[in-house]
Amino acid sequence: MLRKAKYIWNQAPLFRLIWPFVGGIIIAVFLPVIEWSLIGLSLVVFTCVILAFASLSYRAVPSFLMILLFIIGYVHTSLLTERLSDNHYSNIDLLATKKLFLGEVVSNPIERTKSVKVELLLSGIADSGAIEHVDGRILVYLQYDSLAKDLRFGDVIMFNSRLNAISSPLNPSEFNYKRYMHFHQISHQAYIKSGEWRLMKNGGGIIRLAHQAQQNVIDVLQYYGVTDRELAIVAALLVGYKHHLTSDQVTAFASAGAMHVLAVSGLHVGIIFMILNLLFKPLLKVRYGKYLKAFLLLISLWGYAAVTGLSPSVTRACTMFSFVIVGQMINRHTNIFNTIATSAVFLLILNPFYIVEVGFQLSYLAVLGIVLLQPRIYELWKPKYWLVEKIWAITAVSMAAQLATFPLGLLYFHQFPNYFLLSNLVVIPAATVILCVGIALVTIQWIPLLSSWLGYLLYLLVHGLDRFISWVEGLPMALIQGIDIGIWETYLIYLLLISLSLFIITKRFKWLPATLVLLCVIQLNNIFEMMGQRTQSKMIIYSVRGDEAIDFIVGNDHVFLADSSLRNDFEKMRFHIHHNWWQHDLNEPIASLPELIQTNDLMEFRDQRLLILNDSNRVLNSIEVDHLFVQARTLQHPKEVLDKVEASVVLLSQNLDWKTRSYWETLLEEKGIDYWNMREDGAYVVEY
Repeated sequence: MLRKAKYIWNQAPLFRLIWPFVGGIIIAVFLPVIEWSLIGLSLVVFTCVILAFASLSYRAVPSFLMILLFIIGYVHTSLLTERLSDNHYSNIDLLATKKLFLGEVVSNPIERTKSVKVELLLSGIADSGAIEHVDGRILVYLQYDSLAKDLRFGDVIMFNSRLNAISSPLNPSEFNYKRYMHFHQISHQAYIKSGEWRLMKNGGGIIRLAHQAQQNVIDVLQYYGVTDRELAIVAALLVGYKHHLTSDQVTAFASAGAMHVLAVSGLHVGIIFMILNLLFKPLLKVRYGKYLKAFLLLISLWGYAAVTGLSPSVTRACTMFSFVIVGQMINRHTNIFNTIATSAVFLLILNPFYIVEVGFQLSYLAVLGIVLLQPRIYELWKPKYWLVEKIWAITAVSMAAQLATFPLGLLYFHQFPNYFLLSNLVVIPAATVILCVGIALVTIQWIPLLSSWLGYLLYLLVHGLDRFISWVEGLPMALIQGIDIGIWETYLIYLLLISLSLFIITKRFKWLPATLVLLCVIQLNNIFEMMGQRTQSKMIIYSVRGDEAIDFIVGNDHVFLADSSLRNDFEKMRFHIHHNWWQHDLNEPIASLPELIQTNDLMEFRDQRLLILNDSNRVLNSIEVDHLFVQARTLQHPKEVLDKVEASVVLLSQNLDWKTRSYWETLLEEKGIDYWNMREDGAYVVEY
């Protein structure tokens, strides 16, 4: 394997050169302050490279080239960082009040229960009767109506609204939606009521046509009887449209380890490439046929990529197959690692922020894992029978991809599907057949009888796949949840996998000490974490819109107080609460703790008292507490409450209306009492 690694390094120059370029991008994403001196420095380095070539000082060339590529990556990313522009909407002092904005729809509109969600690229803002140029992307929620649901990619609208900054996480370990949108170059959002916007111009262009083609495919599927759950699956699998998927479907596929099937990727592009390659093969018999075949293959693959939304996984696959097609045309073999590197560079030139997208990272790790590990796993056993050999080949691919991606999966998703091998044995062949039948249905839709049969067959296939995934999800221990690791632990696990793989494959003893050392470091880190978790003691009052929730934590045990509406809302619990439980390695909530004394709305925990006040209770007698938690508009006047309650800190719930909160804040400031505004300050945490 070491010889192969050296061969790869020597024979794949683009694979070597991509790393400094990526390094520059990563630094620019997290430190996005462009210095024009860097551009000057890059020119100096470029000059040094030219001089090194001219003077035949080839040893100096690689170092200068690495520095130059790093600088190019940094400068390129900084120049494409929209918020650094002087005209970016966040850099103008016009966001405090409602203004008239002009913006273009740059995403496929997503219909929700009460709104339509779109991304807009702003182009103008009206101020004092004049239109000023602005740019930058925002997230917009349009009140649901017939006009909003008919919006399409490329439409230009004018709207009257105030832009609100996307808030930071309000609870410990909560998903950082602000950072997620920041990586998509979006920092503000707006809610627009019906009547506060109007369509200025219908859009056009290739991307709009691609989105329309995607919708046409979905309409064909519906017309021929593929509906509901089956439509959601086949729309995601065939054209990359995932917005019909329900939360339980996503959970089921994730639990079965089959989420990759719902993301159009190399598997899908590879199947389409094989189909088209077979269809266009007769062209090789005519003059210049190989050039015509290559042209048609390229147009077809990239047309399919456009229809599926040009996601990183499908763009990566199309770029790689493009090199294969060109190589076939000129009768030249292409190095797979150069192809992988070129596709990554192509994507990062288009959008450097792909580097921080989970899909981009998982896509490239999976393909690298398959290329590097699958042949070695496959060689471990040579089955005699054809069917067994095919099953083993799929298993080897699944194992290689899972080995390469599971540490990242633990970092981002905090779970591991135990039956991924079982599910992939069925899912991969099923997805291949479903994709072929779906393409056939769309292709021959004008033949009613045959299309009806294909539509029914497609429905049965997808229904069967859905039932199989649900069955795998229901198996005992199908999913390990609540795994919490940090970025450095992820790096250590990858280093451990590399050293262990080298030890097993090369059978060289020198890799064993490195493997054992890494294993010990990881285990020691886990031991220190467990020791800290066993001695932890906290009170956490969460900030959850529409609900109230409190955790009293002692070691790995905790009492969780919340209404059944929140407890039964899996999505809300996972977003606001579960990640914190996983980080603290908490067991399932229990009814009581020796350290917690609860008397109606008065609680005593670790010698500190918490009084909860809402619209259903009163303070009858004078009382001294450490924390007063105001959850709603009280039955008593706030002045009367404060005359009877002596509190060190008053906590104002996120769910208080604006008028009530403002009055409490004014009163508390007058009396000099500390308070915590949970709408702005987030959860209230006390460590003991």
